[in-house]
Amino acid sequence: MDDLLLEKCNTFLDNRRALRRKYFLYSPEGIADIAFIYMSNEREINFEMLEYCEDVIRQSFPFVSFQYRFLTKVYAAMMDVSNIEPDIVVNRVMSFEELFNRTFKDTIGLAVLCFSAAERPQVEYQTIYYKALAIYNQMKDLQRSLTNDLDVVYAGILAMAPSIKEDVVDELVIMDDLLVNEYRLPKDFSRRLSYALAFCDGTATQKVQNAMDFIKSCTSKWNRHVGYIYYVLHAVVANLSIPLDTIQKDYDEVMQYLKKSRQYGLFSKPERSLHACMILLNFYVGNNISIYTLTNAILYTIALIKALAQRRSR
Repeated sequence: MDDLLLEKCNTFLDNRRALRRKYFLYSPEGIADIAFIYMSNEREINFEMLEYCEDVIRQSFPFVSFQYRFLTKVYAAMMDVSNIEPDIVVNRVMSFEELFNRTFKDTIGLAVLCFSAAERPQVEYQTIYYKALAIYNQMKDLQRSLTNDLDVVYAGILAMAPSIKEDVVDELVIMDDLLVNEYRLPKDFSRRLSYALAFCDGTATQKVQNAMDFIKSCTSKWNRHVGYIYYVLHAVVANLSIPLDTIQKDYDEVMQYLKKSRQYGLFSKPERSLHACMILLNFYVGNNISIYTLTNAILYTIALIKALAQRRSR
């Protein structure tokens, strides 16, 4: 294994181990996201600062709000690594939220989008809002059956991307259709994949093919229909202009290394596969802000799906 890739693996595992010891009852996705946040920003975890930032968030936002009660430690980590004073981050989050609440009040996932925007210097909030609104409304008009509240988050992340294609909605629709009708994927999986692929270069058809070639090599048909949300980042890894055999070799090595760490249980292959891709993306492209934000959103989505499922089962 490449020395730098090995270092990334060890950093992620060390972060994850320390966080699990400290917060052993916390969401596994939240733990993985915090480990990833500190790894990506090349920062050691400062638990004292992390808990201070968490207190700031709890005091600044109504605790009755699910938006800020859910995965608060993740937002605290984002605040800590931003190198911006916590009070300034809070003001930015509030400003961004105020804009989005015009149209998307109480939308699930809005908090992760707001904190992602607040991390970025010199962000034009109104520009992002109107771009996100345009993407969301067009997607809803064209493919209402595939569009839900989480699309607001992913449309917002796309709107924050440094460069976005003018015909991004047309591209999203083409990729949705290919994934649903040709590859027979669940609708929600298809939509998340399409948003992820929108960050990548290439034609819609080629990007979908690259993604599915890699995903199929890593999964069974059962995985692609039941645990599909764990395999969204695979689509980005497969479209980095790196030969697929190189990606497959690196992926297999990381998967084996994570398995030998004894941090993963017998039935945790989907989780391990997701973490392998998080590590590979950081290894291949560094702290790419769009991929970093997308990764946070994917982990939030998984945690939310599991939390809502637990609520329904009570």
